[in-house]
Amino acid sequence: MKIGKKLFLMIITLNLIGILLSVGIILYLNQKRMTALVYREIKNSSSEHTHAIKAWLDNHLYATCAFGQVMERMDQIPPLERRSFFALMVKSGVESDSDVLGAAMVWEPNAIDGLDADYAGQVGADEQGRYVPYWSKTKAGVSMETLTGYDIPLDGDYYLIPKQTGNELLTGPVVYPIDGIDRLMVTVSAPINHAGRFAGVVTRDIAINHIQEQLETINPYPGTVAMVYSYNGLIAGHFDKSRLGKLIEQSETDIVGVHLPHLLESIQNNQVFRFTNYIAGLKKEMVFVSIPFSVGTGTKPWSLIVGIPTSVISAPLYQSLGISALICAVMVILVTIGAFFMARSISSPLAYAMTVLKDIAAGDLTQEIRVSSKDEVGDLARYLNFTVDHIKNLVLAIKREADTLSFTGRELATNMTETAASVNEITAVIKSVKSQATNQASSLKDTNMVMGKVVEHIEIINDQIKKQTECVDFSSSAVEEMLDNIKNVSQSLIKNGENITKLAQASQVGRTGLEEVAADIQEIARESEGLLEINAVMENIASQTSLLSMNAAIEAAHAGEIGKGFAVVADEIRKLAESSSEQSKTISAVLNKIKGSIDKITKSTNEVLQNFEAINEQVQTVTDQETSVRNAMEEQGVGSEYILESIGSLNEITGEVTRSASGIFDVSHGVMKESTMLEHITEEIRQGMQEMASGAEQINSAINRVNEISIENKRKIAVLMTEVSQFKVE
Repeated sequence: MKIGKKLFLMIITLNLIGILLSVGIILYLNQKRMTALVYREIKNSSSEHTHAIKAWLDNHLYATCAFGQVMERMDQIPPLERRSFFALMVKSGVESDSDVLGAAMVWEPNAIDGLDADYAGQVGADEQGRYVPYWSKTKAGVSMETLTGYDIPLDGDYYLIPKQTGNELLTGPVVYPIDGIDRLMVTVSAPINHAGRFAGVVTRDIAINHIQEQLETINPYPGTVAMVYSYNGLIAGHFDKSRLGKLIEQSETDIVGVHLPHLLESIQNNQVFRFTNYIAGLKKEMVFVSIPFSVGTGTKPWSLIVGIPTSVISAPLYQSLGISALICAVMVILVTIGAFFMARSISSPLAYAMTVLKDIAAGDLTQEIRVSSKDEVGDLARYLNFTVDHIKNLVLAIKREADTLSFTGRELATNMTETAASVNEITAVIKSVKSQATNQASSLKDTNMVMGKVVEHIEIINDQIKKQTECVDFSSSAVEEMLDNIKNVSQSLIKNGENITKLAQASQVGRTGLEEVAADIQEIARESEGLLEINAVMENIASQTSLLSMNAAIEAAHAGEIGKGFAVVADEIRKLAESSSEQSKTISAVLNKIKGSIDKITKSTNEVLQNFEAINEQVQTVTDQETSVRNAMEEQGVGSEYILESIGSLNEITGEVTRSASGIFDVSHGVMKESTMLEHITEEIRQGMQEMASGAEQINSAINRVNEISIENKRKIAVLMTEVSQFKVE
């Protein structure tokens, strides 16, 4: 693949990757941001409706609590009038509020007026006269009947739970037939406390149609649905009215799905919960947010569930995706056009340079690449032009040198031929000189033999004189050397005497210093013994202190509670005594070690002093012996000088004889030497002629070989000229 296509594809690929990554990141961030905005909008909208539902239920709960608070002030009402007064109050509350379907009072036995026995069997009272009336709305108006089942768990939670907890209660929604019509209602209960005791409860049944009406107003986004679940899992409001009053587990599996346990747990824990599920009945994927709320102070939490289609969240994303796709397409087109021109701007100069390089590779060095840019491609073209110029100059230089070599080769071949003829003539002359040198060498050998016999007799006489001279010289040298040695020994003895004197003085100084050191060490030993005595006193004090602390502890124990503080002080004194005893033992051990070391040093010092005494005695002995030797050497020196004067006279006589013999020997030896030298010179000339003859032969062979090389060089120069001529440089 050509470099232009590679660059084009590379630029397109990198830009596409960058664009797709950028768009993907932007879409991902937009999705998160949009989801968060939608959740926040749902939560805000749900919170408003939650407050509305909570406020409506709180109003009914607080109204019921108000009835209970009035009944708690029963002491202000005569006992005989209490039942009728409270009955009228509760009945009027049922008649005046359209949301109230019924109301009841459940009084503890004899708690309202203490007259239960007087009302036994009457309407609103049970057989024992306990006041438990219930008012309900009918088509004819509000009727009263006697309440039953209030002490049965679950059915009677409106009575049993306030009795147990002392708090108001909002029960879960139930479907209850009133006047032949099933009505969805909740019961609110408030406890009645009198004289600090639980006296009963007042309850009201509230129709929760208002909750359903409130749900129908929740529509922050198209397709929004809403539900209200009570704390016990009953449905209090639903976009599908057929599910009202049913348990979530029985009717909401298609909506909640696998999230049901987590949803119920979030309702019980009063927590916000979000989940996503596909609703087959709506044929949509929905996002649900559960907002918990509580009514009153003692009631358990309920929850408002709001769901919106995920398409609401996806729609802006799809719109952003379309816009992003359009932007990507435009960017891809622009990048493609830019990449095409960029790749062309790089590949075109390279293609042109490649065409020129083909011509250069064919041998045309006159070609040059035109430089039209200042980038790396332009630099490449300039450097290629520089390279071609260097090659062209090199080829021209090779051509010039090849012409020169060709001319030189021809001259070399001619000169080698002439040199070979001259060398042959020199070889013939050398052979003639070699023959004459051989004859001269033979004559010189005979002359040399005669002179040798004369020299032998002279050498015998000369040898005898030499022996006599050597003996006299040896005696003279020996006496002189002995005299010098005596002088050297005398001087050495003088120096040794001075050194021995200095050694004796140094020994005396060392001995004096060592005696002073020994005295100081003795003083340190005495001081160490004093420290040991002090340390013994410290050990005794530590022992007495420890005994004193034990006695103090015993007395503190006898004193009982009063002596506890003194016991602490006694314990601290005991610890101090123990610490002092340990430190005293440590000091004693260190002092004993120091005393032992001092004793060893004292012993070593005494031994060194004894050695110094022995050294002084030996130095004195050496001094006496050295004085005796020096006196003997001085006497020996005087005798040696007399002997040296006698040998000097004998040496002068022998010198005269030696000089006379040497004159004769030198003349004979000079003749012999000159003859021998002439013989050596003749032999060297003969050998030189021999070597010159051999060298001439080698030179002749070398010249023949050089001649052959010249011919081969001439042939190779012709080949080089042929190759260089292929380049076009002009």
